[in-house]
Amino acid sequence: MIDPLTFQGFREHVSEQMFTVMKQPIMYLKDNSISHYEWLVRFEHEAGVQGVLRPAELSGAIKDLDLSMLARAVLTINADPDGHGMAVNLSGASIDLPEFEHALMACLSALQGPPHKLMIELTETWDMENLHKAKDILTKLRDRGHIICLDDVGAGAASIRYLRALPADWLKIDGEFVVSAMTCPRERAILDALFTLRHSLGVKYIAEGVETDEILDFARSAGFDAAQGYAIGKPVPETRLAG
Repeated sequence: MIDPLTFQGFREHVSEQMFTVMKQPIMYLKDNSISHYEWLVRFEHEAGVQGVLRPAELSGAIKDLDLSMLARAVLTINADPDGHGMAVNLSGASIDLPEFEHALMACLSALQGPPHKLMIELTETWDMENLHKAKDILTKLRDRGHIICLDDVGAGAASIRYLRALPADWLKIDGEFVVSAMTCPRERAILDALFTLRHSLGVKYIAEGVETDEILDFARSAGFDAAQGYAIGKPVPETRLAG
C-alpha cells in the first residue's frame, strides 16, 4: 500500500485516483432548493483527510490533487452541463507555487459547459504569502465566469487578510463560529457585522457545520443565504464522475 503521507506517495495516490470523491449539498434557505454541491475528497488512511492534506500542502504536492479534482469536475460538467454545479476546493498552498497558474488555466480551458457551474472554493488552511498573485488569479477566474467562495471565514487569522485582498461571491462562515454565535452575544455581534458587508462587497453567506435543526433554524433567522451540514444532507459518493 502506498503511503500518501510521503510526497511521492501522495502524488501516486492522486495520479492513480486512489481516493473517493464525495458531494455534500448546499441549500438556499429562502426556498430550500439546492444551490450546488461541494466536492470533498476522502482518503483511506488512519491520519484522516486533514492528516493527509496538511503534509501535502507543506510539500507542495497538494497541487496534484487540486488539478486532478478540477480536471474531473471539468469532464463531469462537460458530460452533464445541465446538472447541479459543484464547488471544488483550491488550496492557497497551490496558488503560492510559481508554476500553478499556467497549469490551472490549461486545465480549465477544457471546460465546454457553463463556467458558473464550477465554483472555486479557496480554503483557509494555508496562509498565502503572495495575496497580490492570489487576487490576480481569482480575478481571472471570475472574469472567465467562475464563482469564487472563501472558505472557513472566521476560523483563522487569515480571514481578514483574505477579505481585504481577494474577490469573492460567497463567504462560507466556519461552523464553530456559527454555533458560538447562537449563544454568545459577542460572537453574534461579530457575525452581524460581517453581514453588513453583504451589499458593499456583493457577497452571499453560507453557514457551515449546520448539523442539527436547531442550528438550521438559527442560520435561517440570522440571515444566512445558504447552509451546509448534516441537517441539510450528509456527504455521499459523487456518481456523475466522468473520465
